[in-house]
Amino acid sequence: MARIRKNGNGNGEHSNWMVTYASLLTAVLAFFLLFINRAENEAAATFKFPERLKNRLYAQIMQAKTDRQLDWLYVENTGTKGIKLLIPSKIGATPMFRSESDQLEAPFQPYLEQVVEIVNGLGLESVQEQYATILDRLRHAGKEITIDVTIEGHTDRLPLRSTRFASNWELSLARSYQVLQYFQQHTRLPQEYYSLAGYGPFHPLRDIRNLDENRRVEIYINIQMTDLQEDRRV
Repeated sequence: MARIRKNGNGNGEHSNWMVTYASLLTAVLAFFLLFINRAENEAAATFKFPERLKNRLYAQIMQAKTDRQLDWLYVENTGTKGIKLLIPSKIGATPMFRSESDQLEAPFQPYLEQVVEIVNGLGLESVQEQYATILDRLRHAGKEITIDVTIEGHTDRLPLRSTRFASNWELSLARSYQVLQYFQQHTRLPQEYYSLAGYGPFHPLRDIRNLDENRRVEIYINIQMTDLQEDRRV
């Protein structure tokens, strides 16, 4: 009877094949995990884009403030409300606005011009083109980026005696409108970027008794991520 011989190398070849297969499977799994991790990181970075862009704009503004030596310009990254720009509300004995007036006093014109130049240097009007790839990812996720430049007007707490304005709220809105018009005329930003707000005497700068200081206008630049309208989705 013929004997059946076992190949002494059989188990070794089988083991080598299993090792090779396991190594290949591990490599594929590692690549898959790396791909998933990269996709997750990319998605996270995309959804953090508004905050990253806002921080970048803040850094640009602070650099411009330093380069131009604008010690009078107050700049603050407030977070959800955006980057706050505030010019002095009083120069010497001259307030930004006289009592019951919505006309910006002449000495403040150069200050406003400097702020406008800084805003023009931010390149807000080219954000859609500059960050097209990221914004396209957001659109496919049903999101979009909105750029808001809000002009806020404020008043002192004195009751109005003027016939022009029915309340301090209307006066504060008129003050913000004066600055808005200046920005619209001297910046390259689309009109839809701008919005107005009037707070009357309800948000004093420091103490509500500082009448001159509370007659002021504040400027906020904000970047927000919002839901994309259905009819605008790609």
